[in-house]
Amino acid sequence: MTAKLKIVSPGMLASLQDKGRFGYSGFGVPRSGAIDPVSLRLGNALVGNDPFETAIEFRFMGPTIKAQSGSLRVALACHVGGELIDAQSGDKTPISPWQTVTLNEGDVLKVDPMSKGATGYLAIEGGLALDPVLDSCSTYARAHMGGLLQVGDILSLKQAASVRGYERLMADPVPLSEEPFNVIFGPQEDYFAEETVQSFLMNAFKVSSDVDRMGIRLEGNALFPKPEKGSDLISDGLVAGAIQVPGNGHPIILCVDCQSVGGYPKVATIISADLHRLGQLTPGKEIKFKAVDLEQAGASRQLLESKIEKSINSIHDYYGEGAVDLKALYASNLIGGVVDAQKPGLFPGHLEDLS
Repeated sequence: MTAKLKIVSPGMLASLQDKGRFGYSGFGVPRSGAIDPVSLRLGNALVGNDPFETAIEFRFMGPTIKAQSGSLRVALACHVGGELIDAQSGDKTPISPWQTVTLNEGDVLKVDPMSKGATGYLAIEGGLALDPVLDSCSTYARAHMGGLLQVGDILSLKQAASVRGYERLMADPVPLSEEPFNVIFGPQEDYFAEETVQSFLMNAFKVSSDVDRMGIRLEGNALFPKPEKGSDLISDGLVAGAIQVPGNGHPIILCVDCQSVGGYPKVATIISADLHRLGQLTPGKEIKFKAVDLEQAGASRQLLESKIEKSINSIHDYYGEGAVDLKALYASNLIGGVVDAQKPGLFPGHLEDLS
C-alpha cells in the first residue's frame, strides 16, 4: 500500500522545497529551493535521504500532518518541537527538535509555533512522489510552479516507513548565529562614497516586517549613492545574497525566490556560507555586516561543511529526555565480577578465591 500524508493544517507559508532550479536564470526563472539548505540537509540525513530530497518547508508557524494511509517516518528539522498524537490511544508524546518520529496510520504530528528562528522542515523518509518541473520539485508560487500547501492536501510517498526507532542529532546543530553576516563588496560598491560604505559596516540594521522568500527589507541608516551615479543602472544579473539599495536608501537582501535581473546598485553580496542564515531572520531582528575577502569566504565555507558533517555524525538513537539508551546498555559489559555474600572480604576480580 502506498503511504500518504495529509495536511491537517499547513501552518504558515508551507511549501515543498529541494535544492532548487539551477541553470534557468537566463530564462528569468528564479532558483527557489530551500531558504535554509543546511536545515534541509540535516533533516534529510536524519531519515537517511539524499541531502536535498524534497521536504515540507514552513515559516514561523509549524504544520500539522496526519498519516493518511500506511506509515511514514519524518524528521523535525528546526529549533522547535511538537507532539505526536496516537490514533489508537489518543496519547500525546512530546517530540524534540531535530528528531525523527514514525507515524502509523491515523497518527497526527503537530509542530509547535516557532519561538526561535523563522524556518523549519519536515523531511520524509524516502521522499515524496512528485513530478519535477524544470529539474526541481521546489515550489515557486509566483509562477504557479506548485503552490503553498493547503488544508486537506494529500501527498504520496515513494515508500512506507522502515521499522526504526527515534533518532536525533545529539551534537548541537548549526546554531542560530548572532555574528555579523560576512559580505564581499560589489559589484557596484563604486556607486557609494567611502563614508557610506563605512556606515554600512558600522551600523546595525533592523529586519523589517516585509520579509519573504524573495527578499528581506532592512530599516536603519539610509545608504544613498553618489549624486553622479544615482540609484538606477542598466539591469544586470542577481543572485541570492545580493544587497540591493533602491532609491529610498534602505537595503534589500535578495533571497532564493529573487528575480534574475535588477536595476538597483548592489553594495555587497553575502557569502555562500552565510546564506542559510537568511532563512532564520525574523522581523525586528538586528543584524550587522562584516567585509571579508575570497580567501576568508572559502575558509568560512569549509568551516560550515565541517559543522554539518559533525552534526550528521552525531545522529544517534533517541529514547526521550532522561530515558536510558538501550542500545548502549545492551552493548556494555554489565558484569565486572561476582561476590559471595558469605565471604564479604571478596570483591570482583578475586573469583579464584571462591569455592
